[in-house]
Amino acid sequence: MAKLSAGRSALDHALGRLVAEVYDGVRHGYFEFGLTCEVVNQERRRLTIRAGKTYQFTIPKEDCLQPVERAADSCDGSGDSAD
Repeated sequence: MAKLSAGRSALDHALGRLVAEVYDGVRHGYFEFGLTCEVVNQERRRLTIRAGKTYQFTIPKEDCLQPVERAADSCDGSGDSAD
């Protein structure tokens, strides 16, 4: 299980690790990773990232119910083209 930094939620920490793995993969030129999520005891979510190493994050249900600010996305027309 990944260790959390003070002041950051488990979800923030997991998203940071996910972004870091994508950056590392793009820098290396090749990567493959897996992402799974399951509900565990007390309705917490266990998010697992597999990217060479395995990272697990247990996210409280309350963190999952908060609205997440969406980034602009060229796929849904809300951002610039990725070309």
